[in-house]
Amino acid sequence: MQLRLANAAVVAAALCSMMALPAQSATPMSMGAIGVGPHGYDFLAGTWTCKNSMPSAMSGPATTTVSIARMPGGTLMFHATGTNFAGMGYVAYSGKTKMWSNPAAYSDGGFGNETSVGTGKKNVWTGPITDGSGKTMQQRDTYAWMSMNSYTDLYQVEMGGSWKTEGNSICTRS
Repeated sequence: MQLRLANAAVVAAALCSMMALPAQSATPMSMGAIGVGPHGYDFLAGTWTCKNSMPSAMSGPATTTVSIARMPGGTLMFHATGTNFAGMGYVAYSGKTKMWSNPAAYSDGGFGNETSVGTGKKNVWTGPITDGSGKTMQQRDTYAWMSMNSYTDLYQVEMGGSWKTEGNSICTRS
């Protein structure tokens, strides 16, 4: 599914028009601080456009719009839309485990939850996903940040004991 975090992604423009986002920090965040602590993904708030070079039922359409809004307590809420695709979820931090969690649900009835303890310029999120047909498998998203306004998302699922690439997106802040 497109941007679980982000899948991450994360995820849609409608949320931004409905909710006022707090002002961005005057001090830019370093790429090494991505994912660190409860505000490690705050910079994602806003609208992103993701271009998927491998569109499919598993990875989503060729283009997805992702809107991300900050919620009380530091959690991020995302909404992703594209042709015949929609997904919603959260990106939440647990101070106790120092782990990020990304529960999400999709318009085809699928749902999943990836987690990550990774930080910095490249990190991996993994966890189960159940697709719209009811089949459950492991998924992983590898996010590589090119800048605070651009990243790649390599989406893979585990099949027959090996990882198969299902999606490859470049996301940029709109």
